[in-house]
Amino acid sequence: MKTLVVSTDGKLMVTRPLWEAAKEHFDFDHVEVTREHGLEAYFNEADFSGYDRVIADTNLRRLGKRYQCLKRAPGLVIFDHDVCQNNVPTSEWYRRYPAVLRDLEKARIIVSGASLAQQLRDEGIDACFLPKGYDGTTISDLGLERTIASAFVGRVKNKVYKRRKRFLLRQEKLGKVQLLRAEPGEPYNRLLNSIRVFVSADIGFNEYMIKNFEAMAAGCVLLAWRQPALEQQELGFVENENVVLYDSEPELHEKLQWLHENPEKAGAIAQAGQHLVSEKHTWACRAAAFPDLLAPDIEIAPTPNWRDRIRLLGAGK
Repeated sequence: MKTLVVSTDGKLMVTRPLWEAAKEHFDFDHVEVTREHGLEAYFNEADFSGYDRVIADTNLRRLGKRYQCLKRAPGLVIFDHDVCQNNVPTSEWYRRYPAVLRDLEKARIIVSGASLAQQLRDEGIDACFLPKGYDGTTISDLGLERTIASAFVGRVKNKVYKRRKRFLLRQEKLGKVQLLRAEPGEPYNRLLNSIRVFVSADIGFNEYMIKNFEAMAAGCVLLAWRQPALEQQELGFVENENVVLYDSEPELHEKLQWLHENPEKAGAIAQAGQHLVSEKHTWACRAAAFPDLLAPDIEIAPTPNWRDRIRLLGAGK
């Protein structure tokens, strides 16, 4: 199956390890373009003859109304990490993704939530599930002394993360969690390696973000917001065995106290979590699964209805 991958440079900052590993599993041509304007120009001008699959490695919400340029590609597969925003009311793309995908008529979308993939299939969309992953060549346990009891590393200012921001800022004010930042690569890995308990707060996303896997890979105990049971099942997350989960502030405080009082058990959970992600959740693992996602015939989506037409009007600039 002749395949072309077209990546925006912003997305490639995350997915480059995936495509490097994918070379071991299937043949493809790979083109990098500058942001979404470059992707639009490429799709409007490229000769796609001879390709069975064209993978758009980009985020639809960043394309906005320019998404229609994708219609020129045969065997279109969209690889998008942000489709979870379909169910986030603070996102401009809240409930817009099915409308856009029906307007594209014949496209497969690869999303990173198992329950989201099922939801989209129930709406007539050709959707499949491939979890997020992490770069196993960058993130690892360095064996450093862990001097920070509990922390979150990353930004909280994006309006889509409003619930995460409110929750984490409150925990910081209460002295429960430190909010930290680091440059990508080695500085980020070293900071993760100084944290005993990584507190993740993916509230309202119904799936696990990349930072969860990175924290586990660096040897932290992952204390994460509990997602739908299907997500834990698909990822192999077992509560109090390789992860610790919570879904309220009191439960977070209770679990933090329990981990502090049971350092041996906390260490065993961290070790089991690190083993799980290194075996099953690197980008190299995701690359091995990619050929099976591309192979089936792509189904035609239902014709957009009047609600879809209204939602399409607000699908970004």
